Amino acid sequence: MSGLLTRPVHNLKALYYGSPIYRLALLGRAPDQVLQAPTDPWPGDAENGRAMAEGRWRLAGQTLTFDPRDGTPEWYPDAAWTGWLEELHGFVWLRDLREMGSNSRQVARHALAGWMADCGSWDRFAWRPDILGRRLVAWLTHGGFLMNGADALFRRRFLQSLAEQTRHLSRVVTAGPEGLGRIAAVKALLYAGLSLPGQEKRFAQAMRLLEHELDRQMLGDGGQRERNPGVQFLLMRDLVDMRLALIASKKPVPDWLQQTIDRAAPMLRFYRHGDGGLALFNGAQEGRADLIDNVLAIGQATGKPVSRAQHTGYERLAARKTLILVDAAGPPHADFAANAHAAPLAFEMSVGAERLIVSMGAWRGADSAWREAARATAAHSTMGVDDKDAVELRKDGSLGRVPRKVLVERHEEDGAQLLTLSHDGYRPLGRLVHHRTLYLSADGEDVRGQDVIEGPGGEQFALRFHLHPDVQAAVIQNGAGALLRLPSGEGWRLRMSGGVLSLTDSIYLGTGVMRRSQQVVISGGLNGERTEVKWALTRVPPPAKKKRRTARVDEDAPVLE
Repeated sequence: MSGLLTRPVHNLKALYYGSPIYRLALLGRAPDQVLQAPTDPWPGDAENGRAMAEGRWRLAGQTLTFDPRDGTPEWYPDAAWTGWLEELHGFVWLRDLREMGSNSRQVARHALAGWMADCGSWDRFAWRPDILGRRLVAWLTHGGFLMNGADALFRRRFLQSLAEQTRHLSRVVTAGPEGLGRIAAVKALLYAGLSLPGQEKRFAQAMRLLEHELDRQMLGDGGQRERNPGVQFLLMRDLVDMRLALIASKKPVPDWLQQTIDRAAPMLRFYRHGDGGLALFNGAQEGRADLIDNVLAIGQATGKPVSRAQHTGYERLAARKTLILVDAAGPPHADFAANAHAAPLAFEMSVGAERLIVSMGAWRGADSAWREAARATAAHSTMGVDDKDAVELRKDGSLGRVPRKVLVERHEEDGAQLLTLSHDGYRPLGRLVHHRTLYLSADGEDVRGQDVIEGPGGEQFALRFHLHPDVQAAVIQNGAGALLRLPSGEGWRLRMSGGVLSLTDSIYLGTGVMRRSQQVVISGGLNGERTEVKWALTRVPPPAKKKRRTARVDEDAPVLE
């Protein structure tokens, strides 16, 4: 019944927020200045800033072009997808204009003036709590950049809008999306409380809400409930930002905030491959290794990654240069599953600074078909049945069928590591259970696996190994194996039994740009009882360099003319 009541209540609130009465309720005394505003310590993209100044706005994987003579984008262009609009109205792109240098202030002020004229009153989308929160943080941290040299009219309107948006956010801060969106709204209240005269009560409200949200969102091992490495990074960045803001304002950093940072940092390190980027689970992309380094350094949290993240649901096998990360749980709780992927027991593997076995990644752009394809079980390095997902991902973002049990056992002996895992996500389709065993030798040069589908039925299975685009692959031994060659020249031989091996095309989205790649697929039919595929990855040393033969010089030998 509560679900049936939610929409009418939201509609009534929308009518009120959009009314002239509520517009009057937001009015009040505007601040005459921004006090010591928190800084934005993260670099912008100067090239993107120049493109925006020329009318090309690339946000969330989509580029839209506007008349550069106007200098202002359309706030709701028909061609824009939701992610583009979220980034546009969130104003995080101000740091790109700041980085651009010359003429950037004029471009930024012109865009802000346009937004205040068109969207300065309550708007269902632009004033959504998470978008409003990111916009307030961007405006406050760039206040000096925006107001330095501005005329009195712009300053007055800017400060008035800051005050009005803060008043509204304080009333709806917990009404927005879960996860990072909730943190963004709370962070904005905290910044407003520190920066705007007369808003001190917002600071106390924000600190109470932040402690509550971290209790809700953070798991015992330091992971965040979305189980998304990219979200872990962004959350860590928000926490570090707030810690810096408190220190700059000479406010004490609460123990619970510092302890959350201290626990979140090792989990962020846990998610990193040898190249410094992130694993591609549950909607993550690689990210920039230098920014991840900066977050960890500024956070001053030195904890090392553990081998097991049991609360978050991941396992980490590491030996010498070889690293394997395994998704060892079902999807996140429904409240945090809007971007969840259907990939129980999927794994990724890197060797040194080179990725070998990967997931497809996540698509950010206007094409919703690619977003859904990247979330499918087939987009990950695991076993699928009849091209069906191990987790039912509904088009409205909710989850249908999910695994009831995901079991994990870990054994270690003399440096060798063994994982035994299973999930029953396919049980409703035919009482099928997927068992997976992963073994890593102590020297890191021998990886072995066994995938078993247990249960009746005559469906088809496909065991996939998605390869990084830089990996060269060739089928060998008359189809009994494949040779995988890393850019460094190091090779890994894949051998298998229990299916038919093929090398097919794939797509890699890990860097935010679509790249062609390949995948090794082992396929076959279920035998109706217990279908077993065994495979092994063994390191093949690079070809030895031929030694140059040096002629022996005989000092007494005659000279030949």
